[in-house]
Amino acid sequence: MMPKKSENKHIEPSFKHLGVLRKALSQAYTGEIIYKTKGEEEGQIHVTVGDLINDEETVKALKKLLTKSISNCELITERIEEKLERLAPPVVLTRVMNDIHWEPETLEQLKETFSKLPPIDVKMIPLHRYGYSDGLTYLMLYQEALKDEHFTTVKFFNECPPYTSLEQQIKVLVLGYCLGLITPHVATHSAKEKGKGKKRMRRTNIASRILDKIRGM
Repeated sequence: MMPKKSENKHIEPSFKHLGVLRKALSQAYTGEIIYKTKGEEEGQIHVTVGDLINDEETVKALKKLLTKSISNCELITERIEEKLERLAPPVVLTRVMNDIHWEPETLEQLKETFSKLPPIDVKMIPLHRYGYSDGLTYLMLYQEALKDEHFTTVKFFNECPPYTSLEQQIKVLVLGYCLGLITPHVATHSAKEKGKGKKRMRRTNIASRILDKIRGM
């Protein structure tokens, strides 16, 4: 008698919860991120106008959201249209990103997920002011995106120097994606494009000098 074939199919992991976190933070929503892990653990994270409370409970819940296999995640919220004069920096997310680690298998799954993104633009913010410990890797991502109009995450993975680990690369991509700093590239064809090209070159040169200075420290 022939043994029955296993009916269990390999199910690719989903990272849709990163999109939920991105929406809450980058679009300044107020409400709750409610999630459940595949181990049936439940958690919630309160969001106030796109900001997170910097306390241990929130840090613990955010670490779990980013590192556990998530079966369900949703944003129960209302949009606050009024713009505040000043929003707190994303210190909680950067604090969590400094400390978390992923299993090698999860890193490869995240790499595969990010590799599917179309060409991207990257916005630069002073992450060192928010306490992020690896601003150098993010600066490299920003610099490469400035130099290449068709820059993709695949190029980032392939062209990073050998001393930059996959986890370092994944961390800056998760950070930039969730904060809305990484966006799909929008091609422009206007009379101003030549001037924009010069500005892009100046920003690239500035980024290169900063990168060289950091490497020399």
